[in-house]
Amino acid sequence: LDLPEALKARRINPTFHISKLRPYYKNNDALFPHRDASSWYDFGFAHEAEWLVDEIIGHRWIDPKTIEFEVRWNLGDTTWEPYENCHTLEALDNYLDVMGVKNWRQLARHTDRCPST
Repeated sequence: LDLPEALKARRINPTFHISKLRPYYKNNDALFPHRDASSWYDFGFAHEAEWLVDEIIGHRWIDPKTIEFEVRWNLGDTTWEPYENCHTLEALDNYLDVMGVKNWRQLARHTDRCPST
């Protein structure tokens, strides 16, 4: 394989056994929803890995006018992000639907976790 320099610098081996090859099948969103990476998040600087929002799993009020959302990323990390970083995400729309509200200002002020489904 012809690997990018970044992978060569990390000493990734460009050879592999033929038994590791598998056919590519395009994702079927009806059978496997959310498998495609569609919610890109821009931190404003370059990273080796692309961070995608998996889902928003909670919220907390910092003060009467400031809210943060608990974001689960596709690489497994979870962080608290201000509304300004989340307002354009489809994951926020999904979270608001789960919480039964139409606007983030209507979110409960006593919880920081999404109810179990």
